Amino acid sequence: MNGTSHEVNGASEIMPSDLPAHYRGARRGSVSAEVISRAQQESYVHKIYPKSDETAAAIRRSIGENFLFDGLSAKQLRDVIDCMFEKRVEAGENVMVQGEDGDNYYVVTSGVFEAVKNGSVVCKYDGSGAFGELALMYNCPRAATIVARTAGELWALERSTFTYMLLAERKKRAVASETWLAKIPVLDYLDSTDRARVCDALVSKDFAAGVTIFEQGEVGLWFYLVEEGEAIGVHMQDDGSTKEVAHFREGDYFGERALITDDPRALTVVAKTALKVLCLDAPGFERLLGPCKHAMQERIASYQSLSAAAAEEEDEEPSMS
Repeated sequence: MNGTSHEVNGASEIMPSDLPAHYRGARRGSVSAEVISRAQQESYVHKIYPKSDETAAAIRRSIGENFLFDGLSAKQLRDVIDCMFEKRVEAGENVMVQGEDGDNYYVVTSGVFEAVKNGSVVCKYDGSGAFGELALMYNCPRAATIVARTAGELWALERSTFTYMLLAERKKRAVASETWLAKIPVLDYLDSTDRARVCDALVSKDFAAGVTIFEQGEVGLWFYLVEEGEAIGVHMQDDGSTKEVAHFREGDYFGERALITDDPRALTVVAKTALKVLCLDAPGFERLLGPCKHAMQERIASYQSLSAAAAEEEDEEPSMS
């Protein structure tokens, strides 16, 4: 960040790299301030702060695609939101101070806030965003001071609730995801450490039946692993007709060709049923899946064979008179 101000929506711009070296973990999503037993998690009773559907919706919008909430069901997310309490601040007030212990995680729903690190503004929150997770995740001092530049409204999640409801759930999902990834043949080329890194980088997305995930000719931005449901790959012929050439089920993957070759998408992929996928963006794909590329290139050759066969079949079809 180097002293440059960044305006953010959703996840905080104060990242693990901002922590002292002895606080940094190799895996952002798997580090927790406390070791939580199953019995502790099951017996924990959280406090509810009732709020309207409109307020809950505003908090959800402000959270955006924050990685902490990735993979939570709608009910789990609402349960977390119900545990947040309101905190109103005035202009000039410090919400948290660099170097102090962390007590809460904060979501912004109104007002302008700046994160100041060592005297320099490193990012800005204007009516949305969230901050304060690092001190709670890594059990370390605050990495920056957050100053309210205007009066504003925050929703806070206190430390124990953050730990029990978010970190423990995230750890549980991480273990399940790593177990699932270990069953996918193309990832056999990764050791357990590399699979864990892939797991941390994955983003969960849901698509309703009939929704297009990407279209033929688009630039490839994501790689997809099918966690639940089915999808089909459709190739558009030169005459404008379409032909189904691939079928993806649980444990299958798609989207690798465009990322490996830098060519446009060769197929349109559509959700055949309700579909849940785990996605890895292009930089993560390049950084983490290098050992798997040879096996993927073999499958790319099969895609090309399917396309060629489809084109040949089209040429052989008799014309209708």
